[in-house]
Amino acid sequence: MKPIKALLILLFPVLLTLLCVRLSFTEAFVDFLYPRVVLPPDPMPYEQRLNIAKLGLRSVLSDKGMEDFKNSGLFNYREIKHMEDVKRLLGFFFGFLYIGLPVWFLLFLSLRNLKEMGKVLFFGALLLELFALFVFFVSLTNYEWLFVAFHNLFFDPYSWRFRDEDMLLRVYPMDFWYKATIYTTLMVFSINLVFQIIGLFLWKSKP
Repeated sequence: MKPIKALLILLFPVLLTLLCVRLSFTEAFVDFLYPRVVLPPDPMPYEQRLNIAKLGLRSVLSDKGMEDFKNSGLFNYREIKHMEDVKRLLGFFFGFLYIGLPVWFLLFLSLRNLKEMGKVLFFGALLLELFALFVFFVSLTNYEWLFVAFHNLFFDPYSWRFRDEDMLLRVYPMDFWYKATIYTTLMVFSINLVFQIIGLFLWKSKP
């Protein structure tokens, strides 16, 4: 297998996953998700919690959003520090996406062979399909393990655990992250399936 083709296959699941994660980090996705989340009892009305959830979203996407988050007076030092850590992590991954996606596309076009392009799409999608199925079934069976493993991998193990009365847990309960993971995984799986079918069609098409 040519190195470029192997690289394209390996990068396909990474870039498509990051693209779907980026789509999940939008206010439209929060508007879709929040009514489906089981929120713990709280004196704050629903609309206020939703607005605070969007404030948190904006904080990890831009400097202005982070400034508004800090100035809101709703979050303590540890919560602010964690969201700054999240912003740095997302900045790295989304930066990789914004650069990597057009580079991947140009390399993909450079193959200039529909069958080879089809193989890249099919086998790249196959890798992502296996990963998406793993995440989906682990989420269904033991989401807490997946959540803890992810956070301990990317953050200081003592930096992201909060009290029930902290604002982050009041607006982002575990069920929020569970359903965000499930719906994002389903998004990945659906888009990936389309590419897999296209890839199979190109691969098996007559020259």
